[in-house]
Amino acid sequence: MFWSKEKDFNPKDMPSLEGKVILVTGATAGLGKESVLQFAHHNPWRIYLCGRNLQKAQLAARDIKHAVPSASIRLLHLDLSSFASIKEAARIVLSESERLDILMLNAGTMFVPLDRTADGYEVQFGTNHIGHALLSKLLIPLLEKTTRLPGSEVRVVSLASHGHVYLNKGGINYDTLKTDGESIGLYQCYYQSKLANILWARQLAKKYPQFTVSAIDPGLVNTELLVKATGMVGTCMQW
Repeated sequence: MFWSKEKDFNPKDMPSLEGKVILVTGATAGLGKESVLQFAHHNPWRIYLCGRNLQKAQLAARDIKHAVPSASIRLLHLDLSSFASIKEAARIVLSESERLDILMLNAGTMFVPLDRTADGYEVQFGTNHIGHALLSKLLIPLLEKTTRLPGSEVRVVSLASHGHVYLNKGGINYDTLKTDGESIGLYQCYYQSKLANILWARQLAKKYPQFTVSAIDPGLVNTELLVKATGMVGTCMQW
């Protein structure tokens, strides 16, 4: 919040991440890429840099390795609008990693043209919430396993948004989830996906108290989400 009196967070203040394994979705640009960079400065054992475009992921990894030559980065193809892609990404992580300390659910889409995912869900809700919910569910056994390791502190971070407060009265319109969202419009589609992020994080925290689960609003940040946003709101945000 612009009016917050809290001390500014400095990534340099993070403790050592030595031996930790981190997975960041939507890490090819913006907040995801910057998060991977900042994590890399603290010497984790491995960071899964996830993205649906492997060429962009390679470029992001190159930039990060240039800044932090010692960074241990594993590229992982992940399209959150496809259940098949999510399941394959989770399979790879489960097959090659003995732990997962930080799961950062960062990827998302905002105010994009009406459409459906490969599995028939409204594209913003399907990508922003359902995709992340499925990924989390598949990785929970590994997160639970990690909590039993000495000195572990498992964290799940969901990138939400202040936009959920603009959702129409009545909350999530479940009748729209298997449509392209035309009946409520692309803005409401986005807002309800962000409310779902928050509710999911809250439920996850209740069910798995051994995890530290957070849903955070990053504020208005100049990322590719703004560039791809359409309509009047998108134009105003880019301005």
